Amino acid sequence: MAEICLANCTRVVVACRIEPRRRRLSCFFPKTSPFARTNLASGAGRVLAGPYAAAAAADRGLGLSEEDASSSSRLSAPLGLPRTEAEEEKRRARDLDVAVRAVQLACSLCQRVQSGLVAREKGKTMSKEDNSPVTVADWGVQALVSWLLSDYFGGEHVPIVAEEDASTLLREDATVLLESVTSSVNECLSEAPRYGLKAPPEPLEPRKILDAIRSCNSTGGSKGRFWVLDPVDGTLGFVRGDQYAVALALIEDGDVVLGALGCPNYPSKKEWLNYHQRYYRLMTVLSPPAPGSWHKGCVMYARKGTGEAWMQPLVHDSETFDWHNSARMIHVSSISDPASATFCEPVEKANSSHSFTAGLASSVGLRKQPLRVYSMVKYAAIARGDAEIFMKFARAGYKEKVWDHAAGSLIIQEAGGVVTDAGGRLLDFSKGIYLEGLDRGIIACSGPLLHEKILKAVDASWDSSNL
Repeated sequence: MAEICLANCTRVVVACRIEPRRRRLSCFFPKTSPFARTNLASGAGRVLAGPYAAAAAADRGLGLSEEDASSSSRLSAPLGLPRTEAEEEKRRARDLDVAVRAVQLACSLCQRVQSGLVAREKGKTMSKEDNSPVTVADWGVQALVSWLLSDYFGGEHVPIVAEEDASTLLREDATVLLESVTSSVNECLSEAPRYGLKAPPEPLEPRKILDAIRSCNSTGGSKGRFWVLDPVDGTLGFVRGDQYAVALALIEDGDVVLGALGCPNYPSKKEWLNYHQRYYRLMTVLSPPAPGSWHKGCVMYARKGTGEAWMQPLVHDSETFDWHNSARMIHVSSISDPASATFCEPVEKANSSHSFTAGLASSVGLRKQPLRVYSMVKYAAIARGDAEIFMKFARAGYKEKVWDHAAGSLIIQEAGGVVTDAGGRLLDFSKGIYLEGLDRGIIACSGPLLHEKILKAVDASWDSSNL
């Protein structure tokens, strides 16, 4: 006989029947208002419904069926019942679902801000440290994603490790900047339903924007569950109209379990990665793509342990987010011959030793010129098969942050690649906001053969590196 239990929630009593054979929890609502029933269902974790339910249920790396998307089994944990393995898989699939949608929406905010910066006179475009309008994207994305995740999980505090703080926005002379951030966030949130997400009932006030930014105050660690966000990775690329990324990952007990990487300027043709974005923009003006065709901008995403990584184009213009028609699986390159491999490295010399990587490239037989790309887009290039190697060896004293690598490293691994430090050890995301204990540098490869050759070359030449 099925077991019966009671839960008192939202001021109504709900009878719940545990069905052992079907391994699910059925809830029976008494005659209550639609508002009460909605609050009860959403209180344990919001799941997309309405016109977007079918799209969210499509198997595009999520593993959800339409029944899963609305199943009341998500109530088992709040009622004190242990989650089954299947329920845990569904929970992670829903986590990835909201992560991808949030990154899609965040990319649209960045595109608006970047187009405004690129349109400015060259001499007026400043860097992030100058408190120029480029910071609107950094704070805007952090506030946007923070609010979306909190709303999705029923208004509860969601632990987030993120790069930005709100101290500058609290200054008396930052009123105009705060208004710009608030306006950008509200403009994006008004379009949230196009992405299958909920918009606030009314525009957020500056105070709530500040609260959303400041709530991203987790310091990570080896226990518990927290999100990791880099609102705009590759500030110089963003300012210059080039490559940048929006990165969101989920870490549980020190392990990255999902990642979503938005690359708003990533071109459909890998050849265009070799050109600065201004030339790409010029070419697309002279020879515009066909209406409705994809020519740049995507989100790549993966879940740990699935052996799959996916890519979908960004939502443009008046389009609606749709899992059915957009996502496709990606995989690392099959190239294992160093002579045919392409390797990536940071654009700025301050971030990595170009001379050392050039020596490594020569010693292992790499013949192609390095592909120097801003931001975590380097991880995207390897995951999609557009490059085979990423090497980064920072100067002494520089400490890598978790938000610069969490999403990208997981996506490469699930796409079939390898990411370790220069000692061959997996990156450790359990030590807080830094990748503590990192052995010399970071090496990402499309396969184990190339990876092993790079590791041996590092060992052979490290003593003469002066790093």
